[in-house]
Amino acid sequence: MKLLVVGHTYITAINQAKYVAMKQLDHYLNLRLIVPQESKDMYMTHKPEKNPGLELQEVVSLPSVFGQSLMMRILNPACLATVLKEFEPDHIHIEEDPHSFTGVETVFFSRRACRRATISFFIWDNLAHVPPFPLGLIKRCLARYSFDRCELIVCGNSEAQQLLHTVKGFTGQSMVLPQFGLDPDEFDTPIPNNLHKQLGKTHSTPLIGFLGRLVPEKGVLLLLEALTKLRTLRWTLLVVGNGPLKNELSTRWKNIFGNRLMLLDGVPRSVYRHCLRCLDIIVVPSYAAPAWKEQFGYNIAEAMMAGIACVGSSSGSIPEVIGPGGLIFKEGSVAELVSVLETVLQSETLRKELGKKGRIFAMERYTNVKIASDYLAAFKQVVANSTR
Repeated sequence: MKLLVVGHTYITAINQAKYVAMKQLDHYLNLRLIVPQESKDMYMTHKPEKNPGLELQEVVSLPSVFGQSLMMRILNPACLATVLKEFEPDHIHIEEDPHSFTGVETVFFSRRACRRATISFFIWDNLAHVPPFPLGLIKRCLARYSFDRCELIVCGNSEAQQLLHTVKGFTGQSMVLPQFGLDPDEFDTPIPNNLHKQLGKTHSTPLIGFLGRLVPEKGVLLLLEALTKLRTLRWTLLVVGNGPLKNELSTRWKNIFGNRLMLLDGVPRSVYRHCLRCLDIIVVPSYAAPAWKEQFGYNIAEAMMAGIACVGSSSGSIPEVIGPGGLIFKEGSVAELVSVLETVLQSETLRKELGKKGRIFAMERYTNVKIASDYLAAFKQVVANSTR
């Protein structure tokens, strides 16, 4: 099968691992990943990379002719049409929103340059936020254009799948799969000898972790408030991340907790993984905001892969991702978070039991091989069923 994928996410080598695993599963797979020449997130600007498991021609970076935002970016139409025509894919998978300019232009040129190709999208949207007129109308019209011309939509969570059919009106085939997988070997490498000491981890003092953006809806302030009510217990809190709340944490909350609170900026992936594996408990206390709800939470999947006990709120996809690998509290409830944390902090046996269940659950659902296998099977089925 000839598979062409369009998505800014695959500008980085680590995210390309899903398609490396797909190639290992099917040695006859002919692959092209289409990425922009530049992609920005809130922390940095990314340039195209290539995973060692891919060939040079398999990652194609195209210039943008308009916009740099995820919704407004348009890849060079002539270049995109040329790649589509020359590669002649059997299936085109678009990991951009159906209403994004990149998503719409890919559908448009695909239906002209390679009419026989089937098309699928990946979406995260579990909130169905509708902008005011006229942007809301434009978004719906662009999404409808894409929906009417694709055979499959892969949703990152169950809420997104439900909204896709009940609110957005998609009547075609859909399925729920994570966007990325994990490499279990990355969680088995030796931890630097002095890292436990640097993080203040001891056998008698559980290390709690919050790893993510420091914004209100991620719930870090709820966690800190809950811990003020548990100061009689032994614990240390590690916060890894950046964001607008960083100053409040490093001043007010550092003064309250002193050495019990450790703050690290965003760290390289290798350091992040080592810090994660030093934890006894990870807490994901997110709560829904008007224009945002937790869509997956890869730090949860990573923590479970590392055998770490998880505590998460009931918001968005968190319960779905955690499964049996952790305990859930009502989103926004400090009282429930205090109760759950108290239970987990006081029982090393419970922490180990949750860690073991989480590891088994992650190995069953979140490895690159498992996710690549599910995507590949879905793509092949769509192609086989096509009447184009």
